[in-house]
Amino acid sequence: MNDYQELYQELDRVYTELLKSNVLNLDACRQQPFLNIINQSDYYITVHDVEFFRPICINEPMRRFYGFEQSILTGWDHFYYLKTIHTSTYHTLIESMAFFRKNRPGHLDLKYKLRHGQGEWKHTIGSTTTIIRNGSGQPKVALTVMKEAAGELRPSAYENFSTLTHREREILTLLVGGLSKKEIAGKLFISPGTVVTHTKNIYKKLHVRKVSELAQLVDLFDVN
Repeated sequence: MNDYQELYQELDRVYTELLKSNVLNLDACRQQPFLNIINQSDYYITVHDVEFFRPICINEPMRRFYGFEQSILTGWDHFYYLKTIHTSTYHTLIESMAFFRKNRPGHLDLKYKLRHGQGEWKHTIGSTTTIIRNGSGQPKVALTVMKEAAGELRPSAYENFSTLTHREREILTLLVGGLSKKEIAGKLFISPGTVVTHTKNIYKKLHVRKVSELAQLVDLFDVN
């Protein structure tokens, strides 16, 4: 079992317990029965209002990690919470926003560098999913389960996207649009061989093998 599968299992276990206890509504997220359930986990747990992109509460292991005084986060707590995220991993916030804005099913893998309560920065990995939806069926509340990672974090999909050159982004968009390499060459006034080289670089940078996988990334990050 890899680290993320372990997190998926814990995430699904906690969600099942919340569902059985009938506490899956926004008000319940700030009440003790809900906290009692997430406090049973040894993992770091954060519950987010993803409609407004702010944390609602954290479990005891997460509270101790941060050194916060309380588990329910309000007012200035939201500001201090953002300060616990290292700027080098702000891209994960962007990935999360895109995931929930697109109303994606399943889990999203996360990688953060977080400030420990004693001031030390820790590499963490996590998994998040929607647990409550609003009246329109859009994500409202998400549950995130995290743990400390061993060693440095590998670049995320969004970070890999940021390494694409302007020309590579042009070719990527045309590939996803259904154009052949020959058609792309004609449209951009470059040789077919150059298109092939750029395409290989795109696949290598994004760690994908098929155009359909490219299309999923383009859709997720709104790349034009």
